[in-house]
Amino acid sequence: MANTLRTPHVGNKVGIGDEPGTWVVSRVSHSEKLVDLGKIGSQQTATRRVPWDALTYRDELDESQNALRVVREATED
Repeated sequence: MANTLRTPHVGNKVGIGDEPGTWVVSRVSHSEKLVDLGKIGSQQTATRRVPWDALTYRDELDESQNALRVVREATED
C-alpha cells in the first residue's frame, strides 16, 4: 500500500509498489513530488526516479514487525 500523506526524506528506506527489494532515498524533489532512489545491496549503481505515491516505507514495516515480535515473546510460555 502506498503512502501519499508522508513526505519522503533523504535516507528513508522504501519499497516501490509491489516490487521486491529495498531502496534508499537519495534526493527529494518537492516541486515535482519525485524522489531519486538507490538500490540497497546492489553491486551496481542502480538508481531510479519515482513519484512519492509509489513508495512504501520500510521503517513502518520494521516497527510493526518489532511490535509483533515483542507481543509473541511476551505471550510465549
